[in-house]
Amino acid sequence: MGTTPNVLFPWSKEYQVGISFVDIQHKQLVDIINRLYQGMVAGKGRQEVGKALEELILYAKAHFTAEEKVLQSCGFPEFPALHVENERLTYAILEFHQKLMSNQLGLTDSVMGFLKDWLGEHIQNVDTNCIPFLKDNGVM
Repeated sequence: MGTTPNVLFPWSKEYQVGISFVDIQHKQLVDIINRLYQGMVAGKGRQEVGKALEELILYAKAHFTAEEKVLQSCGFPEFPALHVENERLTYAILEFHQKLMSNQLGLTDSVMGFLKDWLGEHIQNVDTNCIPFLKDNGVM
């Protein structure tokens, strides 16, 4: 199975965690990363790419907030570590945006690779560790 042209991060069932709101948000994050990649490949201007990166920042923050709210309300024992990791990742994306907008960094394959790896790891490692806990607590 090949990849779709200009799609850095094809969505697949391996990223579904089985909790509706989480899967919907993850798909949206994947879509934003793919649009960023398409903007980079098409040579879109810094302002246009910057707007997509701003959208990623806002949506990632909203996703982390929603996820954390549910985990905290269920008493997830590893919540503090998860929160720190979410904050670290948000800061990294904010830093990319600041460097992009101040011409200190371009949107490169390595930056896009970081974003893809970050989200893939977030879904497959971080979320996969807390999903059974959520399901055990009736979250679907």
